[in-house]
Amino acid sequence: MNEAVTVREEKFFRPKRMREEGGRGRFQDILKKVLRAAFRLLLLFLLLFIGHSVYVHLLEDPVFRVREFEVEGNRKISEETVLSLAEIEGMPNLFTLRLKEVAKRLESHPWVDRVRLRKIFPNKIAVQIEEREPVAILPLEELYYIDTKGVIFATVGDRDAYNYPFLTGLTRKALEKDPVEAKHLIMKALEFLRIADKERVFPPEEISEIHLEKMDGIQYFTKTEGLEVKMGWEQFREKLRRLSVILSDLQKRGLSAVSIDCSDLNRMVVQRSPDEKILDVKKETRSHDKSQHPNGSKKRKLKI
Repeated sequence: MNEAVTVREEKFFRPKRMREEGGRGRFQDILKKVLRAAFRLLLLFLLLFIGHSVYVHLLEDPVFRVREFEVEGNRKISEETVLSLAEIEGMPNLFTLRLKEVAKRLESHPWVDRVRLRKIFPNKIAVQIEEREPVAILPLEELYYIDTKGVIFATVGDRDAYNYPFLTGLTRKALEKDPVEAKHLIMKALEFLRIADKERVFPPEEISEIHLEKMDGIQYFTKTEGLEVKMGWEQFREKLRRLSVILSDLQKRGLSAVSIDCSDLNRMVVQRSPDEKILDVKKETRSHDKSQHPNGSKKRKLKI
């Protein structure tokens, strides 16, 4: 009988002891978490304090003031101009200098296409400039350079060499009235120049003028011979290759063309002087003084 009572009492009191032990365990877990979080906050605060102190020290340290400004890639723009545009005065701290703002000021120059800047610790800034590459000149009220992307970016200086072909046939009014169409015409002219450079029938430096006509297409003139060549708007590569064959054939015959119409790839027309003696004289003169093609001579057309 006593054993039975003891068993019942143990069954009755055991849950209470478990509840007490479970409550203490949860309290200890919560306390550990609170202490752990407090320690982490204290450590974070300490790191922030140290970081701030180090940062303030670096900002005040004269070792990190900008003392060197290295410029590369500039050909047209002088280093003095680059430094003036960068507006880096008073030896600012290298940590506080904002390179994006400096790059924006440098890219405001018409000859600058892109610019890259790097901080070189402890006190140097390296500037890599990519200048625009002019490929043609557009005569408006003034002469303007056009780059490889068709951007009209700067006026031609008085001391410049003018050693680029002139794009004629466009006016200021046409550019303002329909800039999309004008840009299309310019890009077609630049496409022709790129292909001409590869084919080398007449390299770009031998082309003096490219005239643009919306209806008739591209018409260009050479410097040495004064040859007029009509190209139309399409198939530049095929036309230049066939033009090379025509010019080679004329040279073998001892003939000199005044103009060649390549607008139609299947029917090219050569225009030359009929008097071979005059042609021989003119050819000899060209070889010595590089004069232009003869004026006032009678002409006839040959179909090839």
